[in-house]
Amino acid sequence: MLSREWDSFAAACELQDALEIQRREMKRAFMAGARSYSGLVMRHASDGDEVTEIDLAMMEALEVEMAAFLKNVMEGRA
Repeated sequence: MLSREWDSFAAACELQDALEIQRREMKRAFMAGARSYSGLVMRHASDGDEVTEIDLAMMEALEVEMAAFLKNVMEGRA
């Protein structure tokens, strides 16, 4: 699953002409970010099988933060 996401990300960033070290370091950062996100969700998710309002609020807050960062990237501010 993450490998496909990395492939899409790398293609979107047009890394085909990047140096090998740049591709390797970007992949490491990408995977570290995915691991951090996964850990954050796992640590803060509610116990049990049912999704709670708190879980949904956490996911929404993460989405808002990531969308704001992407906007800053697209505007050249990050």
